[in-house]
Amino acid sequence: MASLEWWRFLRGFLANPSGVASPIPAGKALAAAIARNIDPTMPGTVLELGPGTGAVTAEILKRGVQPSDLVAIESDENFSAFLRMTYPGIRIETGDAFRFPDVLTRLGIKEPLRAVVSGVPVLDKPVPLRKQYLNSAVGHLRDGAPLVQFSYGVVPPIPPTEGVQVTRGAFVWWNIPPLHIWIYRKSANSKTSAVTAA
Repeated sequence: MASLEWWRFLRGFLANPSGVASPIPAGKALAAAIARNIDPTMPGTVLELGPGTGAVTAEILKRGVQPSDLVAIESDENFSAFLRMTYPGIRIETGDAFRFPDVLTRLGIKEPLRAVVSGVPVLDKPVPLRKQYLNSAVGHLRDGAPLVQFSYGVVPPIPPTEGVQVTRGAFVWWNIPPLHIWIYRKSANSKTSAVTAA
């Protein structure tokens, strides 16, 4: 990745370490592993939360998602401006990812989502807020569609709630730093929550 992009990401992290998950952008291997969880044949919008400088965004598009079917919400205005220049066909919104339903309503997106990809740091948030975020995201998804959350943690960063199951999709050890990819979906049995390891 170009050194200019690394510097842009590091500058964003230093300015807002609680809002930017890492001092460097996601590596290509991690970004590709995240994007592989999106079904390119499923209809609907893909929502990317916390895209940063777009490392994962690029892989989502390579996966076959059309730019017009991708909405990204980024809290850092500088990152948002960079994304708008780099990916002009994507709807880029600047705002709080935890308030994404407001953005979807404003954009007129009413149909269930094909996927939610979350690069938002959640481990520093209170557990009730994390669970609210999870339930809202899963509630906006089509049946079988994933919420993809990546995290440093060796356990799911958001405890699964009733009606939600979580699977560790991958551990990308060659990323800097190594990260786990966690996949949340509606449970087949809505009465239970489960944690499984791939």
